[in-house]
Amino acid sequence: MNPTLAQTGDLDRAYTALAEATARVGEAKTPLFLATLALALLSREADAAQALLLIAQAERLAAT
Repeated sequence: MNPTLAQTGDLDRAYTALAEATARVGEAKTPLFLATLALALLSREADAAQALLLIAQAERLAAT
């Protein structure tokens, strides 16, 4: 199994790249950018159950 970004210490670098990319696309296009990225990342999941867990987790965090 490949190590995760958190395990390799690259999570901060990835988060910084995400923040910079959202700044470049601008506020109006950020929702589309994030939706496109989310779909690309979800498509890497092996099954729908794991993808649904990630969606539920993100929704819980957004609601707090």
